Amino acid sequence: MPLPTLAPPATPTPRLDTLTRTQAAARLELNPAGVDKLVRAGILSTPIKAAEVEQLTGRERLQVTSGALTVLRTDAREEADREKYPADPRRWMGFHVEHSDEDLDAASLRWWRSDPAKVLDNELFVVTVATFPVAVYRILERTDSVTRADEDTPRHRYAGQLLARVHPGMSVTYPQDTPGHLRLMARQIMTSRIVVSSGGPIGYLESGTAR
Repeated sequence: MPLPTLAPPATPTPRLDTLTRTQAAARLELNPAGVDKLVRAGILSTPIKAAEVEQLTGRERLQVTSGALTVLRTDAREEADREKYPADPRRWMGFHVEHSDEDLDAASLRWWRSDPAKVLDNELFVVTVATFPVAVYRILERTDSVTRADEDTPRHRYAGQLLARVHPGMSVTYPQDTPGHLRLMARQIMTSRIVVSSGGPIGYLESGTAR
């Protein structure tokens, strides 16, 4: 009997070093606008590197089993509108990996239409860009509120302790003075994805709801 004829080995699919916007969106289960936010926030570089996208894939959606988590769904950094809000001293609105901690505080903790009692009771406040956590705060107090001329409901400003944040290269730091139990919670949050439904930037991840 003649020897069998073997099929030639399959040619391995070349590993892509960069991805298109559409490819990155598919891998991250986002729409292309979400990928744009990640790029403008400095979380993904341009051209989009496959290795950076790989760091974000496969994350589980965070679930809360009791209580609730306050979630800010923010955009990428842009300059604050000084003409529209001349009394607001912030330089930036939104998130960028190059923010100083002070810029991050100013952009993240004010001014939001929200339920102050609920925000204070929840205590933990997570900042996300396109469902990916970029900072975690422990809310300490509401420091001020303001009602803008074109609005009927007040916006609130909070003071908080920074527990974790993203830096360039997607590295995450946890301040040394973070209590141990909060550090563990912050680590879990920062390696997850968070999806909430809300009519505005502030949402609440509630217990007992599949996400």
